[in-house]
Amino acid sequence: MDGYQEFLLTVRRDINCLTDTDRAVRRGAVVKLEKTLLTSAKIDKEYVRRVFLEELHKPLFRMYADQGEKCRELSISMTLRFLDIVQVEDLENLLPLLLAALLGRLRSIPFPEQSEELRLEVLRLLSHLFDVCKELLNPFASDILDALSKALTDSCPDAKKECCEITKKVSQHFDAERVSRAGGPLVGSLLANLRHQQWKVRRATMDSLGAFLMKEAPMLDHMEDVLPHLNAMLSDRTPSVRQSLAETLERWLIKGLAFKVPTSTNFDDDGPEGFDKFESRLLTLLLGVAADEDAEQVGTVALGALERVAAAKHEARKKRAAQERDREEARRKAKEAREAKGGYNDPAAEEAAKAAEPQLATQDPEVVPEFDYASVLQLLPAPFVAGRLPSALTTTYIKLHLSSILPGVLANITQWTSDIRESAARVLQVILVLANKHVAPFLDAILVHLYKALGDDAAEVSKKSLQCAAMVGAFLDADLVLDLVGKHLGLKLEGGSSTKSGTSFDELWPQDTRGRQTTRTVQDVGMAVKSFQALAAETRRHVFAVLSQLLLPNGLSSSSSSRQLKDKDVKMALRFMEEGAQTEELLPFVLRATESLLHAGGTGCVNEWPRVFDLLLRMRSGEECKPEVVDANMDHLAKLLSRSRRELYEEHLRSRLDDLLKDADALLWEERSPNRHILETLLRNAGPAVSAHIGSLMPVLARQSHPEDASAPARVDLLGLVHFLINEEEESVSAALSEHSMQLMNGVLIPNCSWRPGQSNLKIRKGGMVCVHAMLRRHLVPPAVLNEAFADLLPILKSCLDDNWSPDNRMVACLVLSCILTEMQADINGEQLREIYPELLKRLDDSNDKIRVAVCEALGVFFKCLPHNWSRTLFEYILRTLFVHLDDPNMEIQNGIYAVLESAVHQDYTTFMNEAKTAAAKSSHPRLCEELVRLAESLRKASGEDGAMD
Repeated sequence: MDGYQEFLLTVRRDINCLTDTDRAVRRGAVVKLEKTLLTSAKIDKEYVRRVFLEELHKPLFRMYADQGEKCRELSISMTLRFLDIVQVEDLENLLPLLLAALLGRLRSIPFPEQSEELRLEVLRLLSHLFDVCKELLNPFASDILDALSKALTDSCPDAKKECCEITKKVSQHFDAERVSRAGGPLVGSLLANLRHQQWKVRRATMDSLGAFLMKEAPMLDHMEDVLPHLNAMLSDRTPSVRQSLAETLERWLIKGLAFKVPTSTNFDDDGPEGFDKFESRLLTLLLGVAADEDAEQVGTVALGALERVAAAKHEARKKRAAQERDREEARRKAKEAREAKGGYNDPAAEEAAKAAEPQLATQDPEVVPEFDYASVLQLLPAPFVAGRLPSALTTTYIKLHLSSILPGVLANITQWTSDIRESAARVLQVILVLANKHVAPFLDAILVHLYKALGDDAAEVSKKSLQCAAMVGAFLDADLVLDLVGKHLGLKLEGGSSTKSGTSFDELWPQDTRGRQTTRTVQDVGMAVKSFQALAAETRRHVFAVLSQLLLPNGLSSSSSSRQLKDKDVKMALRFMEEGAQTEELLPFVLRATESLLHAGGTGCVNEWPRVFDLLLRMRSGEECKPEVVDANMDHLAKLLSRSRRELYEEHLRSRLDDLLKDADALLWEERSPNRHILETLLRNAGPAVSAHIGSLMPVLARQSHPEDASAPARVDLLGLVHFLINEEEESVSAALSEHSMQLMNGVLIPNCSWRPGQSNLKIRKGGMVCVHAMLRRHLVPPAVLNEAFADLLPILKSCLDDNWSPDNRMVACLVLSCILTEMQADINGEQLREIYPELLKRLDDSNDKIRVAVCEALGVFFKCLPHNWSRTLFEYILRTLFVHLDDPNMEIQNGIYAVLESAVHQDYTTFMNEAKTAAAKSSHPRLCEELVRLAESLRKASGEDGAMD
């Protein structure tokens, strides 16, 4: 008996006990065997190996299903250690039994192995088995893949990660065709784990999925199922997972480019075959990762991957072209040999046939020229930092697939969820940078979708759309861009007219809103965008907002811009803005576009400055645009012309006022017409140049402010303009107004001061009276004109003085009357004064003390106007009324009445003194009356009337 036989006798009993019905016996036996065979260092390893191969492996494998958890645990751990002792050649015969026992613990659900820890140990044993046996496991691929697909459903995260590691080894050691046939369930389980809550599990799954599909057969068979799930990974909350996605996509693309091109054609499918049908979709995903929000950790990694894929694509195309040349050369030589053998040879015919054959397939691939990004660095999104600018190879690669990837990206900009729209907007930014000027064939669709995105509810989408528009403006020629914008606005650039028919947003993206529910119809808009027209005002706002970025990309100034607009481009852009300026709600957006045009137009704006100034004047005259912004643009235009803003107004007034006022003295402007506001803005800013046009303005002001048919807002605006002109400090303007004061008074002011019912007419009458007062205060109405107009003014003044509902009107009337008396002091007659004094006395009883004070001033002027021989009876009546008010408790009114009486004393000393003495006896302030008596007496003595009186 040799040593091995003796050793076998010592462990035979324990091996037999492994199959005993008593759990305790089995457990004691497996513990003793573990100590004897593996823990003890005294036993020869060769003896241990032989015992395992000849006697122990069957009962040990059966113990994987033992009822005792300790027995299962020790049997699995012992097997793991035996694998390191036994030679690979010896294991080959054991693999069927080992895998049957091992995989049996995982291949059904619920798992036969109920212990989570032991399931993990089973997977580790399987992983170690791959390390040892490698390709020897290939015949059992279907069973292993089935077990892994079940094991991936384990709730234990560590078990999932272990399955992912085994999957990587499967792709390394198993035959691709075999894996492809049996890998469907495994791929499904891996895809389910991409949604796991732990990011480490998701990353491990992504890595294993990438490794599993690295070979041609699995990739082509299962990529169609995988791609939809990868879209969700673009929005994974963990940057590390998204970074893993970029790395996986890079490996797939580079590996797929090396696959053989299919030699057969599938006539049932018009699409590409082989890897070509997945390349553009994988590229779209990689671009999505490149546009990641975390540009530093994820975006730069994806851009680097894209550069490497582009280089691999170029090499693959060069290799394919070389193979085509070799194949073509072989065909040519074979043809020459056949012709030489047949005795027929025609060199001229051969050259002609060779020239007629297409040579594109045999030529080396063309690489687009390098694009100079130096002038647009400020526009580039975050991933394209210094040193990360796209190479010519990358641009060439993107250009090849632009027709495939761009429609999907544009469609996502109008999707339901804001996350998808924001992601699509970022991807579009990246595509525009990578493709630069090569997006020109798709510019129509890009612009239409940018218009739509600009009105998005999500502010980030709207912001990104403007940034995309800026990049389009920087990369493409202005004439191409403006032609399309003109078409979208419905303008016929050649014919000079506009059209209002085309496809609108509502037709491209139809939706029905009922209450809180909105229903959208999803449809392909690829062809419909070619007939798009911005028909609604809201859509046209978006067009002009995009146009402002196209003309002058945000972040660029005229000094740093890589191009200046040509004269024809400036004229075309002005045509767009003139069209938009006809709608009030578009004016802020037209202003923004005009501002961009001024920076980008240069000399073109100088040549067309009257049209530009017309636009700015229209915007300055309305309330839609901020005045300071419009003034800044006017200053910019003036700087281009080496003039001041005032000079532009003056020149514009001289050249355009006649056109503005054409037929305005006969025809009433429409309520929504901007002419009134433009006229006001022009006159307010033209300075002394207005004086030359005052005469022509009077008929227009009279017609447009006529109370019978002009609207209340129009009358208010024009009265405001008249008030401004009256208060203008320029002497030439004042002189011109004085010269035409009769027309102004009779045609504009007096008609608007007349009483009419309605609250608005009340305000207009007040405005007219304020203008009359301003003219009188500035002495712009000659006395002769005022005397002629007095008959018309007096009823108006009486009406205003009796206006119980408007203290302001009563106050202004008092002031006007005071000014009239002052101006007409030398020309007014007694009869006119008889009509005035009752109205003044009434106002002494006014409820408003300020009006009573004002009427005191008017009465003071009134007494200065009285002729010497005026009615003594009326004079006495007026004095009695004044002495009554001298007792007023308001000191300001007392002082005012006292001043009036001081003025009245000069009219008739004796009468005044008598009335003062009479009032002193009754007055509560006799001291004031006594002072007035002494004043009258002293004045009488000084005048020499004392002796005559005696």
